[in-house]
Formats: sequence, C-alpha cells, structure tokens
Amino acid sequence: MAWRIQEYILRGEIDNRTRGRVTGRIWLAGIAEPLVLDLAGNCQPDLAGCVLTFENPSPLPLSTRPPAAQQRGTTGEISAARKVRVYDIPLEEAYTMCKRGEVPPEHMANALSIEWYSEVSGQVLIESTDYRLQVSEPTWRFTAEEIAERRRRIGEEDSDAFITEVRADDDDNDDGESAEEGEEWDEFRCEQMLRESDMLSEKYGRLMEKYADHPDQERLIAHEMGWRRLEEALDARARHNENEKEKGSDEAGPPSEDTEDEGVFEGEFEEEPPNPMREGLDWVRDEQGYILHPVAKHARDAVYALIDELKAGGEDLAQTDDALGEFVGHFMTLHVKLAAALGAIARGGHIVDTGLTIAWLKRALEIHNQTLTAAAAVDGHPCFAAARLNYYRTELFNIREEVLTLIGQLRDAGR
Repeated sequence: MAWRIQEYILRGEIDNRTRGRVTGRIWLAGIAEPLVLDLAGNCQPDLAGCVLTFENPSPLPLSTRPPAAQQRGTTGEISAARKVRVYDIPLEEAYTMCKRGEVPPEHMANALSIEWYSEVSGQVLIESTDYRLQVSEPTWRFTAEEIAERRRRIGEEDSDAFITEVRADDDDNDDGESAEEGEEWDEFRCEQMLRESDMLSEKYGRLMEKYADHPDQERLIAHEMGWRRLEEALDARARHNENEKEKGSDEAGPPSEDTEDEGVFEGEFEEEPPNPMREGLDWVRDEQGYILHPVAKHARDAVYALIDELKAGGEDLAQTDDALGEFVGHFMTLHVKLAAALGAIARGGHIVDTGLTIAWLKRALEIHNQTLTAAAAVDGHPCFAAARLNYYRTELFNIREEVLTLIGQLRDAGR
C-alpha cells in the first residue's frame, strides 16, 4: 500500500535544480514540522531542473501520526502534467448518470503527481488536480536523446520490475532476493505500516459518513479510496444484476454464499489449547473460560471494576459525567488495544510477528498516556474519591510496567 497524503497537505516545494537529486519540504495540516525530502533521481521532463511550489486550497487536518519526518529514498513519477479525466459534476451525480446509461460531463486536466520510495515509509504518493502550482524557469533540461531513453526504459519495464529496481540498492541478497522481501519487518517499519492504516481508516470513515444514504455507497467509496479492483467488481456485479432483471430472474444477484453454515454453532469450533507450560505467563482463562494474555486480563479487570464502581450509586457516572466518561473511554480503549496486540501470544500461535506486536504495544502505551491525562482531569471530582482515583492510577502504572517488561522480552527474543 502507498501513503496517499494529498488531502492533508497545506503546501510544499520540490527542487530538482541539481541533476540526479530532488529535495523538498511538505507541510501537513495539523503538523508543525514539514516532511523533508532528499531523493535520488529526477523529476519528469516538465519539472526537470525546476522548483515547484504547490498549495492545497482545502486541506484536511491530519489527526493520525504522519509519515517519518525525514524522507530519504528514490524518486518515482514527479510531474505536473499527468493527464487525467475529471468529472464536471459531483462524483455521486456522475455515477447516477452512468447508471442511466448517460455520459457525465468531463474534461481532461493536468494532475500533479509526486511519487517517491522512502527507505522508512515505502511508497508515498500525492495526486491532485486542485492544487495551486508555481513552476520556476529550469536551470537544466533533458536532451532529446535522454527523453527518448527514458521512454524506452519505462516502456520495457513492468510495474513490478520498476518498483524492485528503485527500491533495491545495496540491500540485495546473494540469491537476488531483496532485503525488504526476505527480512522480517522490525517494530519501526511495522509502526509505519500502522500509521498508514490509520490514515486509510480515517479517510474511509469520512467517506462512510459522506455517502451514508447514497444507493451507490460502495462504489463511490471504492472509487475515492482508489480501490480499483473492488470498483470493477462492483460494476460487474451491477451488470450481472441488471442482466438477471432483464431475463426475468427471481434472483437479482448471484447466489448467496450462506448455505450450510446457518446451523453451525460457534462451540463446534474449538481452538487448539495453548501450551500448558506457558499458563500464567502467556495466557490465562477468565471467569467464562476465555483465553487471554495476563497483561490484557489485568487491564480488562481494572476497567470493568472501574465501570462497576461508577454504577454503584444507582447512576452510571461514566455516561452522565464528561470527565469520568473520558477516563473510562480511554481505559477501555487501552484494554482493547492490549487484547488485540497480545491475542496471538495468548492463543499459542505458531507464528507471532514480534515487530508488529511491539509496534502495537507501543501504540497501547500512547493510549495509556492519554488515560493518565484523562485521570488527571478527575482530580478533586465530587463524585469520585481521591483514594479510589489513586488506586486506579496505581493499576495503570502497574500495567505500564508489565507492558514495558513484555516489550523488552520480545526484543530480546527477536535478536
């Protein structure tokens, strides 16, 4: 997957005045420091030798963590003259016209496309037809021979080979397999992947809200998310349903996949019991017999006790008081994050991704800090005694120590 950050950009600059090197800075909405680019390669001929500055007239604030601030790597396509088709009407209206067999009004436009491959963040992509651009006079230009050679080389390479070439440097193994493909990701690369997932989730949530009542919700979201295969599959399903209607079929869609599974109860599928020698270390059972990690159980038991305590007076204070509700909400999120991060270990999974587990635990520590901040807002609360708040603070600090100890053990095991 690529980082697609065009929606969050405030402004930026790309400088290719030095042959073979592209530098730049990109500011994201809500982030104080810019991304700093230092890339090997050149822009496309329209920007080669130039300084490009751009500004997004309607940026969205970035609420998740951004890519790494220092972006070192290799250029992909960097051009301000990529030709794309742009609808002249809102996307949902264009889809409605397409469904009626009409051709929505559109025009060809130049799109800004900035692509690079970072050593830390992987592929980063910016694509937009809405930015305001300024391009300086070039200090150098490709010769006609160089342009012809670039076109010939690109024409001969398929996308997979191209990506492999620009990412591979001194990281190739003796057997020709790249280090990125052959080596296990460490916790830092896993963290980058999780940040990217956060951005996609944030965008998906906005689109779900935007198209909540639209009959073509799935296709509109797939289009704006860039999920081309899903969009094509949905189009194919719509054509199939239309053909079935024309044939007078009783079923408008393909046969349901839910056939023999309706009578299956969850209890018929039992997990392989974990290693009994690791009970109490990697896993425990709760009162209902479910398996979970001891650290996750500690967090769950603490937050459930807090919830019960806030209901003891006949009023659910977590629901009626904003400060206490914030405290409980963060505490509950901490429990869920820990349960998800440690589930594979608790179930005795044969494959535990150490780097990814550490990255998840580090994110859980961020939630932990937010929980402590929320606890500070409850100091002196008239409905929650100071002694009880101090008890739950102590529980939080104990959970933190358990998480830090576990991270250390995982790092030692991965060496």
